[in-house]
Amino acid sequence: MRQKIVNTSATAALEQLITELGEMFTEINTAFTQRRLSLKYKQATDDSAKLIRKSLVVLSETPGELSPAEALTIQGITINLSKIFYNVLRLTDHVENKVKNKVLFSEEAMTEMSGLLKRSSDLLPHVADALRTCNELIEKHVEKEVEELRSYAANSTLTHEDRLCKNVCHPKASVIYLQMLQHIQDILWHFKALACHNDVSLQ
Repeated sequence: MRQKIVNTSATAALEQLITELGEMFTEINTAFTQRRLSLKYKQATDDSAKLIRKSLVVLSETPGELSPAEALTIQGITINLSKIFYNVLRLTDHVENKVKNKVLFSEEAMTEMSGLLKRSSDLLPHVADALRTCNELIEKHVEKEVEELRSYAANSTLTHEDRLCKNVCHPKASVIYLQMLQHIQDILWHFKALACHNDVSLQ
């Protein structure tokens, strides 16, 4: 039986987390594709990170006010969102490293990475909908998209290795690219865990 979350502070914190994670994804992709760290990027990512940390604290403190079943659900969601946030922060580190050190990616790598970032960001609202509604169709959509994106990321690793062997990609760019791919893979795994394995409905 699915456990509904009706605690006001918990639902508000979850909504805040989803919104701010989406904002960070957008700014990361913009900085990546435009090859610059604008003032808007710094302000937006810093502000979002602060709000996400506060919301995670609210979620971590909520279980004491809930029934055991609801508390367990919240704890599971908090863990997955914390892991997503950690990986998003690592993405910002790699993008900032790329931009500040003027590390050049091949056009193929730019297209692949930007596409993964955008599609992952576009999937986030569907993950939120799955949490709110527990709708089986939405859950299956998220699961399908996650599997497609993880498969695409895995294939991108192979095509990247081929570019590296052909000296199309610089070794310094290779390290950043592969680490970004791994963080996106991890984020997608937690998307799937949130949408498909947590029996929760937000109201």
